[in-house]
Amino acid sequence: MTGEQFLNSLRYLDMEITALDTSRVRMEGRRQDLLDKAESFGAGLTGNRVQHALSSKTEDIGVQLADLITPQELSRKLEAYQQMINQRIDMLVDLKRQATDLINRLPDARHRAVLTYRYLDNLKWSTIADLMGYAQNWVEGRLKTQAIEAFEVLYKNSQVKTSII
Repeated sequence: MTGEQFLNSLRYLDMEITALDTSRVRMEGRRQDLLDKAESFGAGLTGNRVQHALSSKTEDIGVQLADLITPQELSRKLEAYQQMINQRIDMLVDLKRQATDLINRLPDARHRAVLTYRYLDNLKWSTIADLMGYAQNWVEGRLKTQAIEAFEVLYKNSQVKTSII
């Protein structure tokens, strides 16, 4: 793995954590949304269905409620998601610490800044250029190239060994 690949792996792992957490929150919300909807329509949770030609909103909600997972099953799924998220966060914290140690050894403050903004803070190139007061093309092109080249030297000589999922 090259130094740039290592730095990009931090960004990708951060994105994965965000995606997993979004899924976890959605899973929590789905059940509550249906229960709230059922309550607003006054649907009883007796499990009885009235058979008739036209479907009613109450009947549709009743069918959806019948398909819901149990609170215990939901709790198990949410706990598994949270464990997976926590493992990824632990990994990310450790990798960011290693990256920060290497970045802080770079002699040029501009290199430290651009690598920190992009790979540790996940900022867009346009934002980084604004923060640094440079043109985006120069930051994304030349400054990034210089910073990565300097980082590669430190990374190659470091003891950083990674295994990103």
